[in-house]
Amino acid sequence: MYLNFKQRDLVNLEFALQREILGTNREGGYLSTTLNFCNTSRYHGLLIVPIDEFSGRNHLLLSSLDETIIINDKEFNFGIHQYPDTFYPKGHKYIISSELNKYYSITYQVAGVSLRKDIIMLHKQPQVLIRYTLLGTHDSVCLRLKPFLAFRDIHQLCKENHIADTNYQKAPQGIAVKLYEGFPTLYMQLSKKNDFRHNPHWYKNIQYSKDKERGGDNQEDLLVPGDFELTLTREKPVIFSASTTEEDVKKLVKEFDHAAQERAPRDSFENCLKYASGQFVIEKLNETRIKSGYPWHLSYGRNTFISLPGIAIATGNTSLFEQVIESMQQYQKGGLFPRLISSHVAPEFNADGSLWLFWTLQQYERWAKVPQRMLWKKYRNTLIAVLEAYRDGRTFPQVHMEENKLIYNQRYHRPLTWMNGTINEVPILERNGYVVEVNALWYNAVCYALDLAKAGKDREFIAQWKDYPKEIQEQFLLTFWNEQKGYLADTQDDGKQDLSIRPNQVIACALNYSPLKESQKKSIIDLVKKKLLTERGLRTLAPDDKRYRARCEGSMQEQEEAIYQGGTHTWLLSFYIETCLNLYGKDFIPKAEELLDKIDEDILNYGIGLISEFYDGNPPYSGHGCISQARNTAEIIRSIYLINSYKENNSHK
Repeated sequence: MYLNFKQRDLVNLEFALQREILGTNREGGYLSTTLNFCNTSRYHGLLIVPIDEFSGRNHLLLSSLDETIIINDKEFNFGIHQYPDTFYPKGHKYIISSELNKYYSITYQVAGVSLRKDIIMLHKQPQVLIRYTLLGTHDSVCLRLKPFLAFRDIHQLCKENHIADTNYQKAPQGIAVKLYEGFPTLYMQLSKKNDFRHNPHWYKNIQYSKDKERGGDNQEDLLVPGDFELTLTREKPVIFSASTTEEDVKKLVKEFDHAAQERAPRDSFENCLKYASGQFVIEKLNETRIKSGYPWHLSYGRNTFISLPGIAIATGNTSLFEQVIESMQQYQKGGLFPRLISSHVAPEFNADGSLWLFWTLQQYERWAKVPQRMLWKKYRNTLIAVLEAYRDGRTFPQVHMEENKLIYNQRYHRPLTWMNGTINEVPILERNGYVVEVNALWYNAVCYALDLAKAGKDREFIAQWKDYPKEIQEQFLLTFWNEQKGYLADTQDDGKQDLSIRPNQVIACALNYSPLKESQKKSIIDLVKKKLLTERGLRTLAPDDKRYRARCEGSMQEQEEAIYQGGTHTWLLSFYIETCLNLYGKDFIPKAEELLDKIDEDILNYGIGLISEFYDGNPPYSGHGCISQARNTAEIIRSIYLINSYKENNSHK
């Protein structure tokens, strides 16, 4: 198997607890935990689902499920939980192997008994299935299952209370519980008859080590309503189902088998990327959205546009572009797309998010070979509305075009670019004034819109905007280019350039319509290669800067600073690769493939088969943040596509 682990690793808590698995239902729900099922974060659990009554936010229902086998009156508990200063029980010592392919599997062995546990989350429904298969020499064993319930928002923690309803209702071969009003009912059922012993009990002070590392609250109390007991035989696996709907227990075995058959394999790096890409596509309530990351990220405008091309390429679905953009158009306000894509909150805007739409359509045109006149016909009004919103500044005055035709970011109470970290609502970075990637995207947007308008023979638009590109380009170079240093300022305000060496200037190099000369691009790329390029992507700050943070560690503020003051971000690598392919042609292909091979090495280190949110700036480039990030995954896929396209195009010459 491509993603597998041996006993020596699984019994090593330091190793196993740093590696996490993810399953999703493609509607926003998920399951996630570590290799040995010990939860180390408040975001871990076996059934997390969005609840419409709570503004669509994700809530954790079933936190974990402990298994105990009983042999000759002797009990062996395979569960594992961390408490202050100890782990109990210590079921990890019985693990002999695990693997992740179409679903996650783990095998325990003790006293001549081998028990295989397979877990899968069903698509398009809030349900997780766990299959238990008896292996080894015993014909049968007694299996006891103990569910740990939370019923809380994923960002919060649960404490023992007298409000929780500890009663239960009978369900076919299981029970139904609902701890608090407003929550859905949780149905826990088995494919085989069993005895449920009602014995509600709070397990207190379960500790989450990842939360402790971040410096926040890290202990919670979970309610166990009782336990299920049954006889497990070698002839017939048993399925445990946790769902918000009552299930037909006679169909549980077939449901698991059918779900497994339908899943794509994760047997190579590219197949892992393709599988992960599908997990970001959320289809619900007649909308198609891109979830920015698991476990805690939502759908955001900027990340949607950046992630959409790679995800569409991975899924082979050209129509995904139009589906997602159509859904996004429902949220366009005054020409701009909001920061957060949600019907539950008032729209807020950022500096660059809407400009990425033009870049997205450029990728759509290239990959799906869509005629420009068709794109203009379909998206003309949307694109013009975006350009006019930036030009006139009526919708969001904090971001507007100045007389010099460049976009100016006024100081705001929160960061407006993708480098948006804050501590106690204070920005980690102040990127105000003229921002390099915002204005590069603005130039690209105006130029591309004019090309589309020419294809669509839209004389009115052309007459109104035709003089903009030349002036934007001239002012861009005057504002950002530093001839003495040989690279672009990250920002400029009041005539003062911020010459911090950051990766945002690479975006300006890679865009289809770049305001830069080829010699300037080469100068920038040489600098980026020397100062920012790592085995996981591009650093957010050069190591010789006094603000540079090599690793995400220390206090909450130090960790947050590390993300944008040195942390490596993988999605930026595609812009570096694209620029180098354009500059150096086929000679750069081996280096590009070598860079992607380094990413391949990481998918066994944090989120298994996944690309993390960001990495340390220094070796060994450990992963941090959410375990699966859409834009990182998507842009690696697009990088592979760019390389393959370049090979194919050159093979015909």
